[in-house]
Amino acid sequence: MKLTLENYFTQNNRYLSNSKVGDWLRDKNYFYRKNITREITREITDPLIIGSAVDYWIMNGEDKFRERYLVVSRRSKKQPDYEYQLNQTMFTNIEKMAKNISSQTAFKHLEGYKCQEILQVEGVLGEHFDGLCGIPDWYKVDGDQAFIVDLKTAENANPQKYYYKCEEYGYFRQAAFYAFLIEENFKIKKENITYRHLVVEKDKLGINNVYAFILPERKVFDAYEDLLNVITDISTEKDFAPHDADWVNAIML
Repeated sequence: MKLTLENYFTQNNRYLSNSKVGDWLRDKNYFYRKNITREITREITDPLIIGSAVDYWIMNGEDKFRERYLVVSRRSKKQPDYEYQLNQTMFTNIEKMAKNISSQTAFKHLEGYKCQEILQVEGVLGEHFDGLCGIPDWYKVDGDQAFIVDLKTAENANPQKYYYKCEEYGYFRQAAFYAFLIEENFKIKKENITYRHLVVEKDKLGINNVYAFILPERKVFDAYEDLLNVITDISTEKDFAPHDADWVNAIML
């Protein structure tokens, strides 16, 4: 199946993505009910809406953004376009963040990169998945080298705090997932890939500083090895039983 932006986020997508792996790591049964039986739907939160809106502005431009997103006096979850409804405060914050990002030297250097192009790898993974897929925000292949850049928002982009956010939110695993897709599609070794984040702060003062980070290779490589094991586990799982704590397998802190 050829994945497109029209079918990528639909139930027809039978490919395993990094976000689905994240669901698995939370709980096997949750993963099953969300990504296989589809009885759990995606929760739409304000931080998700704001992050997606900033992404859309940066990737598609202000005119396209204004066509998709609406500033309303009162938002309603009952409306089918709720995730595209913004109040004035949300819009102002999104506009400031997007314009700050667009003005950065690091952003301007992304000219010539592939932008939100779907990468997929074929290969049946058990009964439920036909391969792997992902959408890096930007990537570039240059000879035997490659560069992957992801756009992120953060409450605080202090390097130390952001490092631990990368741990908590699985960003090293995400980079590893994209590395695997780049390897398989372009035959480039993961050691020859540079992993970058462009991060804008969602601070209350409205300064919205932007930072360019390079992810540590050792963390990405460790996540890569763990990821291969997780993919194998997902492809061979049959029961998808919910998590159960017992003393036999108690964790020593």
